[in-house]
Amino acid sequence: MIRSYRTTQVTPPKRRRYELSRFEGVNTTVAEEKLPMRYSPKSYNFSLGKGVLAPGVGVGKGYIRKNGTSYQIKKRSTTPRFLKFYRYTMHNLTERSEKLVAYGADGGLYDYTLNAQYPSFGLIGSYGRVLSASPYVYNGSEGLLVSTEYGLYFLRDYVMTRLSFSEIFTSMCVHNDRVYATLFLDEYKLCYSDDFDPSNWNVSLGEGGYISFGTEMGKIIALRSFGGMLYVFFEHGIVRLTAYNDQTEFRVNKLYLSVGTICKDTIADCGDRLMFRSSEGVFVFDGVSVTKVLSEIEELFGDDRDSAHAVFHGGKYYLACSLAMDSVIASGTNSLVIYDLWKKSFEIAHDLTISAMAPLDVETVGGVLADVSYPEDFLGLIDSSGQIGSTATHKLWTSPLVTTGSETDRKLLREVRVRSDGAATLGVELDGVVKTYALSQGLNKIRVMRSFDKLRFTLSSDEASPRITETEITVDHFGE
Repeated sequence: MIRSYRTTQVTPPKRRRYELSRFEGVNTTVAEEKLPMRYSPKSYNFSLGKGVLAPGVGVGKGYIRKNGTSYQIKKRSTTPRFLKFYRYTMHNLTERSEKLVAYGADGGLYDYTLNAQYPSFGLIGSYGRVLSASPYVYNGSEGLLVSTEYGLYFLRDYVMTRLSFSEIFTSMCVHNDRVYATLFLDEYKLCYSDDFDPSNWNVSLGEGGYISFGTEMGKIIALRSFGGMLYVFFEHGIVRLTAYNDQTEFRVNKLYLSVGTICKDTIADCGDRLMFRSSEGVFVFDGVSVTKVLSEIEELFGDDRDSAHAVFHGGKYYLACSLAMDSVIASGTNSLVIYDLWKKSFEIAHDLTISAMAPLDVETVGGVLADVSYPEDFLGLIDSSGQIGSTATHKLWTSPLVTTGSETDRKLLREVRVRSDGAATLGVELDGVVKTYALSQGLNKIRVMRSFDKLRFTLSSDEASPRITETEITVDHFGE
């Protein structure tokens, strides 16, 4: 008897390669399953500007360069953590001194001359908690107007002159020969001094005065002279005040009203714009309208309106804030977000605590000075070294959790190729099971041979300056 057999033809799998290079930044506005694999739901301390994973934000030694000699910017004999920096320029006969004043956690004020030989922070004295400060010319002398819990002072070099015991202000601004300020005891009232005299706040047609606002927009938190106008920032809005020398000629226009709360210390002058962070995100204000930026990461911003602070330098907005990502820092700021206004791109540094920043741009030094308390106590300039002082930052890039091909396919991850310059770690997560692989210098070929439905990759490093320039995965698809 002759038997017949029917043969079953096995369809070979379709082999596909997926390139993960051209790494992009964080995007939380799109569900992970919908994100292209080159984007990330969580990434920090890597620079992604050229499509590779390169060393990210760091803080390195800063130097004053004077007469061919370099002097490191450091606290030397002083040890307190600095909470605020203030800048002013002082002329004295034929000399000009570029002054940096630091307010410390010990309650002291410290002076530093940015264009001097052998500069160091010297104690000016303790005058109570500093609430606000602004450069000012008083009686023909340049200095710093300083409001503390004990009164209003004028600082020139190391000399503090008390101008008033009773006027204590939470915010101040010089505009059209007057000082505009908000009283500590009544933050719904905008006061203004007599012309050229911040010691005279008498209310009269020939001297000073005040404008009272309602409670609709909350308390006044900051004042800015910008584009010939005075802008009053409230907790929940912005008002433009057209102020002339005659105090009877004021015009008030409400420009912005929000249910979100503006963070006072994040308001920064950015050339022809102002920027600020609120509980609703980060915004650019051009004097008329408000535009949201950094929407890609707005869901990550924490509720840190008291500790968040920002400065502007070199076309970039530096925002020290809290981001809702895994962190060893329990409270306060744990991140630095740097937003480039021209490129509309951003970079995230994470797991660092910056207590104060100062933009410096004089002939002896340029950059952003930062006082860091974690991962180590360090005072220096923000750079791209990938380390804080001598401590390398932990760098992480995470792909979205996705599936390749059709949802009904059976899939096999055959191989991952990663080209690395420096030690790094590859994490492969297949259906919730994670396996890590140490990456060595050069091209790493990792044979995985595991089936999966959903996968995620992580690339991390604890070196200061790693570079990951190429990543490719090979997947076999069955059943298509």
